[in-house]
Amino acid sequence: MKKLTFLALAAGLSISSSVLANHPGNEEIQLPIYIISAAEDGEPGTTLENTVRTYIENYHEGDYQEMISVLHKDFTNQGLNHDGKLSERQNAQDLKRLMQGQTQIAPELQENIITVTGIEENVATVLLETGTDVARWNEYITLEKENGKWKVKKVFWSFK
Repeated sequence: MKKLTFLALAAGLSISSSVLANHPGNEEIQLPIYIISAAEDGEPGTTLENTVRTYIENYHEGDYQEMISVLHKDFTNQGLNHDGKLSERQNAQDLKRLMQGQTQIAPELQENIITVTGIEENVATVLLETGTDVARWNEYITLEKENGKWKVKKVFWSFK
């Protein structure tokens, strides 16, 4: 049903932009449209949304082995702390140490909002809104295809 609503909305945007384009002085505007289903099926790494969901849900659950399955071999993580200072750059092993002391949160209690912001051949960007009741943050994620599967390569985060 969500796909149908989205497609109807996309069709409406297409019609309204073509009507505007036919009036003198208006230039034709073409907007990229990405169709993402609400629940994608498949193995982690086969879709952008699945890859990011696997990364963040397992981070919050403390399941490093599952999370690392979607991390790129050159993964880095860095962000802005509450004081506005840049954090140290982390790799996957640093993230593993960080996960060991955190409170675990089951996926059904997580409020993760995943928005694909760009796709260009084997590289994509995603905005992830995540966190807990205590702190929410945005993660700006760059993914790269590695052996045909999407992998989280770089994460830059900042608190909301």
